[in-house]
Amino acid sequence: MGSRENTTTELSAINGLQQRAARVLLTTQALFFLALAWCVYLQHGSDARSAGISFFGVNHRTIFFAILGYVIAAVGMWRTSNLFKEGGLGPLVSLGMKLVAVMLLLLLVTPYTGGPFLNWTHMSVGVLGALVQLSISYAVLRRSASFWAVAGATIQLAGGIIGALSLPDWHFQILLYGELMFEFGFCVCLFQWTSFLVERTAA
Repeated sequence: MGSRENTTTELSAINGLQQRAARVLLTTQALFFLALAWCVYLQHGSDARSAGISFFGVNHRTIFFAILGYVIAAVGMWRTSNLFKEGGLGPLVSLGMKLVAVMLLLLLVTPYTGGPFLNWTHMSVGVLGALVQLSISYAVLRRSASFWAVAGATIQLAGGIIGALSLPDWHFQILLYGELMFEFGFCVCLFQWTSFLVERTAA
């Protein structure tokens, strides 16, 4: 009888943890994309399309909303990583999400318009952050080939390819849309991680 009660209590705790993680992600990611959407509404010309999301962090009309969105996303990543670690999803995923959170803030304090050093630092942080995000999504696919995991990773990869093609001076200037796709795909994969909290207990 005691064992059954302990199991029920553990299941309830994990379900509560899963709901908290999903709620934190939903709230912070929704606010992040809402801030980006408003930035796109305010500035969607050729400068934004060719420079990508980073343009919003240096433009006077959008800088406030970009900072707000990035900070909210970083806080959400950090809090969710702690919940994932608490749920036993492994230290590497938690560490990866914390790295993404820190890199989001680093992107804000290294404007690409601030000279060669800041520009190269900004690009290096951005590329490294993208690789960490891809690694987290790849880890999702290794654990589950569900529709949403595959869809999220596919969108993310497609956005990454578009972004990579837009970086050189090939007159293929849709970096902004590639980056938005990349971040949306990553968001879908993050939500897939929350389901593993429940699955881990059920197993």
